[in-house]
Amino acid sequence: MPTQRRVRLIVVAVVVILFLTFYYSGEASRIQNQKFYRSTLDAMRAKEDAKHAKPQDKIQDAIPRQGSNAAQADSANYEHPVIPPAKQSEEMEEIPIAGRTKMTVPKNKDVQGSSSDSKPVEQEETTDHLDAKSELNSILKRSPVIIFSKSYCPYSKKAKSILLNRYSISPKPFVVELDQHPIGRALQDLLAQNTGRHTVPNVLVNGKSIGGGDDIAALDHSDELASTLRTMGGKWVAEVTRATPSEGHL
Repeated sequence: MPTQRRVRLIVVAVVVILFLTFYYSGEASRIQNQKFYRSTLDAMRAKEDAKHAKPQDKIQDAIPRQGSNAAQADSANYEHPVIPPAKQSEEMEEIPIAGRTKMTVPKNKDVQGSSSDSKPVEQEETTDHLDAKSELNSILKRSPVIIFSKSYCPYSKKAKSILLNRYSISPKPFVVELDQHPIGRALQDLLAQNTGRHTVPNVLVNGKSIGGGDDIAALDHSDELASTLRTMGGKWVAEVTRATPSEGHL
């Protein structure tokens, strides 16, 4: 039989073992309940999950990455057109061509592209306008009836034939061939400004237009041309008589 001392040692050993067992069991439970332990464990689990899912993720990530590379390659291969920078609006202007269309040209440049200073151009235009006014005033003093014509214009020829051949007018109408006059273009522009008629012929009586070739023919056909010349000419028209009958009275 074991002695009393041995029995006592056995009992003490059992008690110690039981104490250690309960102590470490409770300590382990507390460690598991701690936040740090839980977060660490979650991180480890996530890492393990990531290892298993990584091959699939690589395949899925490769698809958009390849598409992006293709788009970049297409963009690199595409040659973007070179667009010249737009000039400021102050550098361009529209000018009329033949009175019907417009052409956009650089400012202070003519159609041929030669540069010109704006100030001399303005002075030249002003000088031409003043010269045209002076010349027009001088022409209007030549006779109360003025025929502004162009030598090659058939309508001008019609008006001149009626006024010079079919009627006897005193003083005789004065004819200005604009295509042969040194400043005929400036005169025609001034007439358009003053009378509203830019075409030829342009028949003036005391500085007022009575129309062109068709208008003169219509007045002659209706026997109103002589009376119109007398009324508008006033005391400045000494005589207006028909030299030959009009076409409507033949």
